[in-house]
Amino acid sequence: MQALRVIQKVSDDGYVHIKIPRDMGEQIELIILPLSSKENESMAYAQLQEKSGFVRETLGSESEDVWNDI
Repeated sequence: MQALRVIQKVSDDGYVHIKIPRDMGEQIELIILPLSSKENESMAYAQLQEKSGFVRETLGSESEDVWNDI
């Protein structure tokens, strides 16, 4: 998966203009987060990961429990 991180200032009328590289295809997923301080940035990424279901579905699966037996 490709990711494009762009930090831009929102105009007074609330618009942001982003040029998407052609190799990303015709459809994209856009997630908009407020720019946070470095202290809060790691917490924001953790919350985003939590919402993705990765922790619950992958790390919480029974097949991953074998690591507890080591």
